[in-house]
Amino acid sequence: MEITLKHLLERNVFEKIEIHSGASQLHRVVKSVSIMETPDFDKYILEKTLILTTLYPIKNDMERFLLLLDSLHMKQASGLIVKVKRYIDRIPEVIIEKAKALDFPIITLEYDANLSLLFDSIIAEVHYAQYSTHNFNALYSTLLQDIVQKPSTKALIDALKSIPDIDVLIINLFNNNIHSTSDTILTMYNEQPLAQSSYHTLDEYLIINEVINYDGVDVYRLMVMTPYEQRHIIYNYIEIIKLMIILIYQKKQENALKQNQFLMDFVANMTSNYQSNMQVKEAGKIFNWNITFPIMLMMIDLKETIIKAYQPMILSQIKNEVVKVCHIHESELRLILLNHHVLIIANLKQPQHYKSMMVALHDSLKDHFQEAFVRAAYSTPIGEASDIPTTYTSLFETLNHARLNQLNSSLIHDHHVRMVNLLKKLDSSVLLEYARSILKPLLDYEEKHDLPLIKTYYHYIECQFNAKQAATQLFIHYNSLRYRLNVIESCGYPIFSNQESHFEVYFALTIYLYFFKQKE
Repeated sequence: MEITLKHLLERNVFEKIEIHSGASQLHRVVKSVSIMETPDFDKYILEKTLILTTLYPIKNDMERFLLLLDSLHMKQASGLIVKVKRYIDRIPEVIIEKAKALDFPIITLEYDANLSLLFDSIIAEVHYAQYSTHNFNALYSTLLQDIVQKPSTKALIDALKSIPDIDVLIINLFNNNIHSTSDTILTMYNEQPLAQSSYHTLDEYLIINEVINYDGVDVYRLMVMTPYEQRHIIYNYIEIIKLMIILIYQKKQENALKQNQFLMDFVANMTSNYQSNMQVKEAGKIFNWNITFPIMLMMIDLKETIIKAYQPMILSQIKNEVVKVCHIHESELRLILLNHHVLIIANLKQPQHYKSMMVALHDSLKDHFQEAFVRAAYSTPIGEASDIPTTYTSLFETLNHARLNQLNSSLIHDHHVRMVNLLKKLDSSVLLEYARSILKPLLDYEEKHDLPLIKTYYHYIECQFNAKQAATQLFIHYNSLRYRLNVIESCGYPIFSNQESHFEVYFALTIYLYFFKQKE
């Protein structure tokens, strides 16, 4: 259905009117309405638009008034509605004669007419007509059905592609994934830096940018674009699109809670349903989890205050880092939030490079989350689902112990986890006495010269006596490491001559670092 000038007159949108010209042209279609009160009106005339004006800018300029008629006629405007007795008392005869010659409608309103209210009334009529041309209920039902079945912005974008004259782009603010209905709006987004919340025109388009906020958190950014002459389409659909985006977020949160509970039951052995690898694989399909064995577990200890403030974003960023470092797909990993711990369960593609990959993942997470990261612990490769609960418990208890005792290490290996769990059963005073008896020369030198020999010796053994690798892990120059190793040798430790005699020193270093040394 299209709105015409005659329709508006019959609907009594205007009161106390007088038609001066173009009475035979009242069937002209009205696609938009503009209040024109600027002298450079030529720039703003749209095709099939209805002009409301007081003629203030050209009240004493007959030549510009005649030019206005030419411009309106050329753009096939719907008509000119003039409020008289404000700045002009009547339409000049020469203007009326020209309008009659062009067969162009000029209508005057009385002084008490309110142009702003008229504008709103006409827009409402135009919008109502546009709504009636679409099967809006059917569209809404289709969108709702698609989103409930698969709550994703990609599914929403695919459904919106069927609507003509509108382009939509949605950005997930947690992982920066972008989905769009066309390359046009994607190019516009990439090439034009626009404010996150704005309403403006660019070239021949009307663009609306909005940040979608849910429960105090910015979750998505929405960009909607349409030809300016079809701008009513945006008003028709934007609120429904925003509603669908919120629904998607809510459904994702709901699914995440269900998945989190499933994973918690699984790793904490709260149910006996997942004892075999096949049972776990079948259960994982419900949540689109493509788990294959062997897998790895890594548990990260994060600062609780930062977790609470940035929880959704941090989880998404951790997932991105794991995907990037471990070279796996999102469907091959899952995260569980446990207060200030995050448990990562991921497929292990290259077991032979496992340790170096875990070190790289630790370094990447530590660098990316400098304000939040405390430490991480990881398991050896797990080949059987039945081993997961005990491994999870071991990692969890080790990180709690590390936090309570302020252990110095930020990456705890699986064999360290097992060793620490064994040592925790012993008297701590006996452990400390043992460690100090082995490390006394180093501790005395450290206290006197403030040179970190304990940490240096530990990393040197950890790197299998590779000086270059140890220097890299300690962030010092190779020559500085050689100097420290010479000092350790001078303290009575055969660091160069007999590498087979380092077990008791390594054992003492581990006890000291993991149980007694405070954070530097």
